[in-house]
Amino acid sequence: MTPNRVLLLGAGAMGKVAAQTVAAFPEVGSLLIADLNQNAAQAVASACGAKAQAAALDVTDPAALTALMGRADLVMNCVGPFFRFGVPILEAAIAAGRDYLDICDDPEPTKAMHELHDRARAAQITAIIGLGASPGITSMLAARARAELDETEELIAAWNIEEDAGGEDKIGFSAAIVHWMQQCSGTILECENGRLVDKKPLMDVSLDYPGRGQRTVYTVGHPEPVSFHFSYPDLPRSFCVMVMPGLWIKEFRKLAAQIDQGALTLEEAGKELVEGASGSSFFGKIIENISGLFDGPRLPIFFALAKGRKDGKPARVATTVRAIPPGMARATGIPLALGTRLQLQGKVAAKGVIAPEIAFNSGEFFDLLAPYCTHPEPVRAAALVEVVKE
Repeated sequence: MTPNRVLLLGAGAMGKVAAQTVAAFPEVGSLLIADLNQNAAQAVASACGAKAQAAALDVTDPAALTALMGRADLVMNCVGPFFRFGVPILEAAIAAGRDYLDICDDPEPTKAMHELHDRARAAQITAIIGLGASPGITSMLAARARAELDETEELIAAWNIEEDAGGEDKIGFSAAIVHWMQQCSGTILECENGRLVDKKPLMDVSLDYPGRGQRTVYTVGHPEPVSFHFSYPDLPRSFCVMVMPGLWIKEFRKLAAQIDQGALTLEEAGKELVEGASGSSFFGKIIENISGLFDGPRLPIFFALAKGRKDGKPARVATTVRAIPPGMARATGIPLALGTRLQLQGKVAAKGVIAPEIAFNSGEFFDLLAPYCTHPEPVRAAALVEVVKE
């Protein structure tokens, strides 16, 4: 097999993990790491060894972006926010005729990128979008759950902000809250009656997790329902939920209302939460009410639920992973690197814009992921995915 040239865009925390992981694969002959900050790109390249080089790149310069893509066989995109950069970078990959993978976690660009499917297929490229933790791991869990049913009527992807993701880069409100507020304000995309529709976020959902019990979770905007709609055109209903304590949801709803009214920008809303991390503020209230943090059974950090029919009878399936790569940078960057390896190995035949749930075999994907899953403790590959049916 001829070693491949890989271009990685974005030298942040997730890009660094993806770069270091993919650099170790024999399928990769060279790795070019590009970032607006060349010093950051060089630091990541130095951490990746002799295969890697660095380049300065402004991704908003289409000519420079397309030219740099011409020096690679495959492009990995870790440049966010994806609502700003996802579509133009994919368009550049299509123009350059290069295979493409990313970690897009915004639903609106996910829809726009899926709508580039015909252009990508005409260019004979494979573009796999949303391959991180959520979407990515959640997408593959959904595919695993769906495979247990003869007919799927509803598919739910979920992520849980109550649970510790492990690692040194534990989820911090200063980094994550702006993205959360974007997905919790305005309208969100869900699949209803086989169509993508705008819905109000932060709506209560009574979720009964097989074997664990029932609790209230909350709808949130995320790419999974959008990609499921394109991946499974016969799927009637799909949405994404976020698990959080009822104490938190009140604060999110209050700030979301202020965003919708134009009183706060997303950044201002996030700053307000971060700056209020003392006294009787939002975080102070959490500390004061620590016993009420969990409003029902503890749920996994990532999971999927499928409802439908099996052997002519109603059936439900829940899937989760018993361990994850520690820290959100690893839980996001490692799946991207593994998908890249599968793509370079010729394991993805489809052309066009596709999502992880149809790009990869779920068993093969989780077998590759298992050695990296050490939080809360290592799990052998055969036991990584927990499947509960009822």
